[in-house]
Amino acid sequence: MRSHQKTMLLLASVFLVPLILAWVVLKMGWYEPGALSHGEWMEPPRQLENYPIGKWSIAQVIDGDCSQACLQQLGKLNNAWLALGIAKQQTQKVALTSGEQLNQINDGLEQMRLGQANQQLADYDQQWLVIDPTGWVILSYQPAQGDEQIKGLITDLKRLIKNSRFQ
Repeated sequence: MRSHQKTMLLLASVFLVPLILAWVVLKMGWYEPGALSHGEWMEPPRQLENYPIGKWSIAQVIDGDCSQACLQQLGKLNNAWLALGIAKQQTQKVALTSGEQLNQINDGLEQMRLGQANQQLADYDQQWLVIDPTGWVILSYQPAQGDEQIKGLITDLKRLIKNSRFQ
């Protein structure tokens, strides 16, 4: 082979080999797309009735009375909200209750009663939900599974606020 043929073959291989490798990886099923969120996406998202438009919310669903474990999770929710730093100005803490107002909770936590259309959210008892500024419940977290869920919530909410068009 001549020198210029070797150069052309080398140049062609620089462009074609990565394309061929990418095609093989996709065809063999070796590529698994990752997810950026740490929580579980609500499928389909649910719209809350009578939601005050304007702020992102971290909500804890409380079905019935708030036990000692519930109060501990509310304390963790408060700590997670404080860990948001400057982003907490665009967020609020909410307790979504299926019954009457809870008297033992008053640390800046808004309380909302789940309406008839939102009673299916009572199935998320003792879970945390992320609610967008227009009232759509989009993500759920299980804080009982450990600190990774709480750190994931903080990371996800900061990312959502940063990339949000609601400012």
